[in-house]
Amino acid sequence: MKLPISRDVVQNRIVQTVSIAELLRLMGRSGVWVFIPIYLLKVRTTPYIDIGILFVLSGIAAVPVSIFGGNLIDKVGRRKIALLLPPMLSVLFFVMFMGIYLDLSVLYVYSSFVLFAAVATLQSVADMVIVTDSTKDIDRIDAFSLTRIGANVGFALGPAISGFVVSYNYAILPLIPLISESLGFYLYYRYINYNEGPPQSEKSLISFPRGDNRFLLISLLLSLAMFTTGPWAYILNQFLSSVDSIPNILIGFLFGLNGLVVVVMQLPVNRLFYRMNDMSRVAVGLLVYAATFVIIGITRNIVLLFIDVFFLTIGENITSPPLNSIIGRIAPEGRRGEYYGGFSLLSNFVSPFTPIVYEAMLAYFYHSPILLWGYIGLICVALASAIPLTKRYWNYQGAILSRTDQEPGGKTG
Repeated sequence: MKLPISRDVVQNRIVQTVSIAELLRLMGRSGVWVFIPIYLLKVRTTPYIDIGILFVLSGIAAVPVSIFGGNLIDKVGRRKIALLLPPMLSVLFFVMFMGIYLDLSVLYVYSSFVLFAAVATLQSVADMVIVTDSTKDIDRIDAFSLTRIGANVGFALGPAISGFVVSYNYAILPLIPLISESLGFYLYYRYINYNEGPPQSEKSLISFPRGDNRFLLISLLLSLAMFTTGPWAYILNQFLSSVDSIPNILIGFLFGLNGLVVVVMQLPVNRLFYRMNDMSRVAVGLLVYAATFVIIGITRNIVLLFIDVFFLTIGENITSPPLNSIIGRIAPEGRRGEYYGGFSLLSNFVSPFTPIVYEAMLAYFYHSPILLWGYIGLICVALASAIPLTKRYWNYQGAILSRTDQEPGGKTG
């Protein structure tokens, strides 16, 4: 029986390690993202606007880290940076713990929260470079899918564990990611060890591939793709609660279904789309998003919403893995940190506008769900159309071949 994933990826120790580390990290961090704002709101009586500013500062802090960090990875070496970051994150989570446990100034919580987001961005870039280095071009979609599955399992477990913990004491919350980072450090020290090439000690820390027009166009299109799918993350829960008056427990089940479909359907979806090049796959995924967004605006039936979320997540499964693999495909081997960092920089410039735009749309079209989600669907269709229309400018050599094309007797032409 043919596996729905490359056997080389399944047996790749480095991809296994990154996937397990992602599970552990998200299991700890997701609880911090969900419950620290609630702690600030309920315990420290922090105004909503201040909590919003905290998230904006977290996004701003990630911008310089994206460009400097990517070049630092090329300059110093992937493994050294990957091993340096977990202790740094552990210190930040310990500061957060002390700020909560000893009821210190709220600035201890603010600063550790903002810096944690910045360091986590660099860790994400390092992971993408490590996975790209350790896999063949044909296997990268599967490799990034495996790390994504690990992250989604961790994200599903994290809030459940943290919800139980904070019912006892909020101070325990930062200890969960502190422990997970320590475990991640051991995994990386033990298993992330490969021939990554000599560090580029002469490289500038502010290097950016500004002369690569193909990279700039692809990064812009991918950043806009993440922008167009933003309603799922930012306003859908508010819309379902305030407009459709759906109970919180059902909203939780809807988002839980999303995580389940990612874990169960990611690999079969990869198998289905293996012959399609990455950018075209992103375009198809955006069209699926568009259709499911429109249905959200039309139906008020909870059963149909569950079915719609299933297909929305299929769109996510189509779109998400290529977002990481495309940059690795076009980046020169010795500049992968620079390219992934540059992409992270550009996407971080776009991402702060996502919640602002969609929150404004929700407020303006609050009483017109069809118009709200219809316009959002049109945005997805517009970008999906722009991808093939600009192909002559972003096209890279060759499409992804299926594994069957590379097996003995298969055609590769």
